[in-house]
Amino acid sequence: TGASATTLATSESIKAYVDEYAMKYSGSTGTFNTTAATFVDLDLSAVVGLNRALVVLEVYNSSVDTSIFYRTKGSTVLPYTSATVSGWGSAAGTLATSDTGGTVVVMTDQNGVIQYRSDLTATGVKYTVQAFQKLLIPTP
Repeated sequence: TGASATTLATSESIKAYVDEYAMKYSGSTGTFNTTAATFVDLDLSAVVGLNRALVVLEVYNSSVDTSIFYRTKGSTVLPYTSATVSGWGSAAGTLATSDTGGTVVVMTDQNGVIQYRSDLTATGVKYTVQAFQKLLIPTP
């Protein structure tokens, strides 16, 4: 049982909480294709479950040099682009051929889905879910 105003949590309830919400290694891999200037869903629910999760995603390889922006599905945030500023935001990266890329941290929606969009159409983008942490949504 859980803790209350008059009782402490049991070791079993503490272990269950840690097992449920601790950051976990995944190593799950996949590929996707991008379409320029259009957000596309990437369903990670098979890895993180049907819940909000913070995901550490290694993304690499692409058929062309391209920048990809990632966001929580349902977000209205758009990437900042400029001819003189390369900033696509903190959840973005530039990819090239020969397994070139980087690591991004992004939060899924309540169904384990993120979205991405790129500046160019690209195929064969690889990803590895390095780690994820299910997020506890407080109840009122």
